[in-house]
Amino acid sequence: MLLDPLIIRGLELPNRVMMAPMSQRAADTAGRAGDWHMVHYGSRAIGGVGLVMLEDSAVAPAGRGHSRALGLYDDEQAEALSRIVEFCHTQGTKVGVQLGHAGRKAYADESEPLVPVVGATGKPFSPDGHVPRKLSDEQIRVLVRDFAAAAERARRVGVDVIEIHAAHGYLIHEFLSPLTNTRSGPFGGNPAGRSRFLHEVVEAVRAACGADMPMFVRLAVEDLAPNGWTLDDSAVVINQLGEAGCDLIAPIAGGAVMGSSMFEHPVDFLGLASDVRARTGMATAASGGIADAASATRALTESRCDIVAIGRLLLHNPFWVASLGEDTEG
Repeated sequence: MLLDPLIIRGLELPNRVMMAPMSQRAADTAGRAGDWHMVHYGSRAIGGVGLVMLEDSAVAPAGRGHSRALGLYDDEQAEALSRIVEFCHTQGTKVGVQLGHAGRKAYADESEPLVPVVGATGKPFSPDGHVPRKLSDEQIRVLVRDFAAAAERARRVGVDVIEIHAAHGYLIHEFLSPLTNTRSGPFGGNPAGRSRFLHEVVEAVRAACGADMPMFVRLAVEDLAPNGWTLDDSAVVINQLGEAGCDLIAPIAGGAVMGSSMFEHPVDFLGLASDVRARTGMATAASGGIADAASATRALTESRCDIVAIGRLLLHNPFWVASLGEDTEG
């Protein structure tokens, strides 16, 4: 089953293996991909990965996680991705790109951000973190348009799938969580207000991409902290995202506030994917806890997820998929 094709919104993936989006910290200071990315992603395409998900690409200059992060907010950045997409396609691999905005976590490990950091509020992530400028309602709406523009650029250079980054304490997750969004007005308050930014992004990206392009959302489905965003909150939002044109959820947890990361709290990723699938009927990608072909196949056959998003295995062995034996099939 691991090597079986999967059709999502008319797009046929050659197998159920997705390379998880992982920042390479290898872009130039203008946010453009280079030879490193060509080799990094191209080798996984040669190795048989069904869907290569390019790393988080910022939709605005203030949204880059660090000064070597990719961007997709101008045409030169898009053009730099085009040769990677084209090469992966020659190998039969489909290509996605994760679109995001780091919010108050932008340039977190750098003494001076390249541009001022912004957030849902003016509160920094950590005591020594960059103090963000609180976004106005109109600035939020500009960012919605930025997501749509980045998606349109991705489509123009041949990208097959868009993934919206709404996890890890980045900007969309920052809006979702009651621990970080203390705003009033249309983008704050109750869960409906806090999720408005995400809904508007999904709707705008769907409009920009058209009806035939698959769209995923990497979503923090719970905060791993008291009084935070919960799986119950997420289930309501996921059902609404499905109505707005989302095709798959890649569930993740934690990261909104200090002490809540998935590295500090053990997370059953397969359990999250299974819970989301059972509660909402939405297709899911399991993005952790898969150590080998047997566990990946088991996750699929037990209907706990629809795609396995592989990170470390593919970092260690770009040709892992090609090396799988017949015992993983069926």
